[in-house]
Amino acid sequence: MRIPGLGLISSAMASFIERPFRSLLTMLGIVCGVAAVFISISLGEASKEEIRKNLDSVNARTMSIFPNWTGRSSRQRPWRPFTEDDLLEIQALNGVFAATGNLDSQITVVTEASDWNTDVRGIDTSYLKAQDLKMDRGIEISDIDIINSAAVAVIGSSAARSLFPNQDPVGQRVKIQNIPFRIIGLTQEKGGEGWRGRDEDNFILIPRTTGRARIFGDNRLARQQVRGITIVGETQSVLKQIEKDVDLILRRSRGLSADEPPDYRIFNFSANRQNRAKADQTIDFMFKLFSAVALIVGGVGVINIMLATVTERTREIGLRKALGARRFDILSLFLSEAVIIAMISGVIGLVAGYYAAEYLASTQDMKVIYTRMGAGLAFLSSFLTGVISGFIPAFRASRLDPVEALRNE
Repeated sequence: MRIPGLGLISSAMASFIERPFRSLLTMLGIVCGVAAVFISISLGEASKEEIRKNLDSVNARTMSIFPNWTGRSSRQRPWRPFTEDDLLEIQALNGVFAATGNLDSQITVVTEASDWNTDVRGIDTSYLKAQDLKMDRGIEISDIDIINSAAVAVIGSSAARSLFPNQDPVGQRVKIQNIPFRIIGLTQEKGGEGWRGRDEDNFILIPRTTGRARIFGDNRLARQQVRGITIVGETQSVLKQIEKDVDLILRRSRGLSADEPPDYRIFNFSANRQNRAKADQTIDFMFKLFSAVALIVGGVGVINIMLATVTERTREIGLRKALGARRFDILSLFLSEAVIIAMISGVIGLVAGYYAAEYLASTQDMKVIYTRMGAGLAFLSSFLTGVISGFIPAFRASRLDPVEALRNE
């Protein structure tokens, strides 16, 4: 007697309804496993996208150079800034996407209505490119402004809100150390915090020549001083070579031999970002491993419950065989019950995983990306768990001797 496919499903559902508590306990492990698989895939996709963005971003291709005054006295070797010539040599290196130097200081800037303490930076025309800053409106500081040491400025959004609330800052004037500057542009808001929690949009940019001549002053050791240099590589892979080339340039310009300790520090942050990416991948792997363990536990639960079910229904199996059911029919019957339990668990697990992922995203400031492939893989994992774990009890049921089965009470 061949049992039709629809009969298999109805028989399996009847078994599920007859033993709801046992079935729910059986499903619990698979639900947790599928939910964990779905969450791990969704978080993993978000993590991969974030890693890709970070590795391709300007920040990930950036290194900074600062004079190092640690352990040095004015008598031995005084603190020395870099020079415009150093910067020009670095800008000419192969693989450099952008290189800029700046002078900066925290200064209280004054308008007719208010005053505000902000970071005033003397820059060149490469600064916006190197800092990944874009103009919101107005114009950038030009080469002509730098050549003429013009009293013009570009303002960041936070400084603009503080100095000119509810006003367009472009065209307005500010006083920096009693020197009037005309604001010619406003940068787009970058958001977030920079080094030591500083607001990344609280700044005013002025030509470096103007700053050196009228705001910051010059330096007795470097007439064309640049306090810090920021370098952006075309790719991450060129940063190590750029670092070596920069070291050679600065040693030559500062009169340092190859065996002398440098009086400057090069900060290459790409290695830190790569280590963080590896840490994120390790966490993702551990979460997937936990998901696999949860599915295995769920599968073991299915095996135990189905074995108990086979024992309880031994007489029924004998009766079916006596009426003509083949081994394949009995195998299909019990295997379908395990698969249906697993598939129902899969649907519940997907729903639970979605809401759990949404909760994590809202409370832990995490990003999740849902994909059809992720949902499909999570559901497929429940189906395979049902097939694999249900086969052993189903095979055992199909091998029962009908005469011995009918004698069972």
